Amino acid sequence: MHAVQETEFIFIDEAGINIWTKRTRGRAVRGRRAVRVVQGRRGPNLTMTFAVSNVGGLIYHELTEGGMTGQRFNEFIGTVCRLYHPLNACFVIDNAPAHRQAVNLPLPQNFSVRYLPPYSPFLNICENAFALWKGNIKDSLVEVRDQLLREDHQQRMATLGQLAEQGTAVVTLHRMQAAFRGVQAYLPACFGLDDILM
Repeated sequence: MHAVQETEFIFIDEAGINIWTKRTRGRAVRGRRAVRVVQGRRGPNLTMTFAVSNVGGLIYHELTEGGMTGQRFNEFIGTVCRLYHPLNACFVIDNAPAHRQAVNLPLPQNFSVRYLPPYSPFLNICENAFALWKGNIKDSLVEVRDQLLREDHQQRMATLGQLAEQGTAVVTLHRMQAAFRGVQAYLPACFGLDDILM
């Protein structure tokens, strides 16, 4: 138990955005439906990958165009290992196809990899980080979406990338520590093999 307490947990995951990223709730006059217009062609995604720690908060992030691949994911983990030097750390990742080879990576001695159980987003503080981050981006996109639609692809991706980078400021250490405490609240039920009711 002593070794577990000294381990820093680094959660890694990714999420995609595009210019049509919008809030899923809305308001309407009483008696009328709130209608959301959805674009048929959404265009290419930008993928943000976070490494979020229960000790250091958002310790590293990377924005790329397109989806996540196994090679990109392994390179991301390698970059985190080069830039971040905890005494003892464990990468915590889900079972997405691009993540499956991470356990075979040649990692420094103080790093290990553990996979989350299937269907357990409540055990991944990256989910909290992405909820905060995407909420910030959705607010920002409301103000600039019309301008983005008039720009060419390169300008559009550059503007979206700027908003994505600025949005990382909401992923604070305080919020990630609160998210980690939330994860710990689920552990007794998980160890007891109880159903988790969300």
